[in-house]
Amino acid sequence: MDTRAPALWLVPLLVPLLALTTVVGCEKRETKHDVYMRAMQLEGEAERGDCKLAYDSSAAAHVLDGDQVQSCLKRLEEALELYERAAAMGLKDIDFINARDRALQRKKKLEGMLSMVRKMEEPAYEPPKLPD
Repeated sequence: MDTRAPALWLVPLLVPLLALTTVVGCEKRETKHDVYMRAMQLEGEAERGDCKLAYDSSAAAHVLDGDQVQSCLKRLEEALELYERAAAMGLKDIDFINARDRALQRKKKLEGMLSMVRKMEEPAYEPPKLPD
């Protein structure tokens, strides 16, 4: 008696079942390290983009305006949200803690810088002229 023949009818049933379990089992979940890496990537993109100072050759200086600082601050806050999410997921790596602390310090500096730049952008106050 051939024992292989009865098992052949199981093959068409097992193939879809195996494929289904593979697809369900391979569902990609975001880990705390993935979130941390995305935060680092976002922070790096901000440093190379929104936070990068532009050099004005006619003024022979770097140019900075309040909108640029605000955009940089917004991107940094997005990265900080991801850092906080990674911390909530249980990430306690020392490099992560240091990166998050540096980002928090950078945020405080940018908030102070934004306040100062906005004050500098306001038109100068000219006192009213007294009648002669």
